Amino acid sequence: MSTHTATVMVVDDEPDVLLSVNQILDANNYRTIKARDGYECLAKLKEEVPDVLLLDIMMPGLTTKELLNEIEKDSRLAGMKIIFLTAIHSLEAEEIGLLNSKRVVDFIEKPFSVRRMLEAVEKAIKLE
Repeated sequence: MSTHTATVMVVDDEPDVLLSVNQILDANNYRTIKARDGYECLAKLKEEVPDVLLLDIMMPGLTTKELLNEIEKDSRLAGMKIIFLTAIHSLEAEEIGLLNSKRVVDFIEKPFSVRRMLEAVEKAIKLE
């Protein structure tokens, strides 16, 4: 295994979720970047490109669809994988066209198990 520490950006407007997901990832030797909404996510993506973006769907401000459109436009982000971590069901996400992106590699519904989330992140990193 390489010594590269994978970086995961967690985007969620719920402070508890943001904190707990980051603690789980930190405890499993991932570097984490936190963002509370789509605007903060885009601002941080300008500074650094994570390996994986763990993204909530229901957030105030920039819609997830708008965020995905911005990400698609930025060639620096081409290798970044996106995993939805959300309370909405995959069928709903599909209906609003959120699963069309090639970058979206997994979909985890809240409440989620820690093992399920870690497996999804690990799998997404191996896809590179």
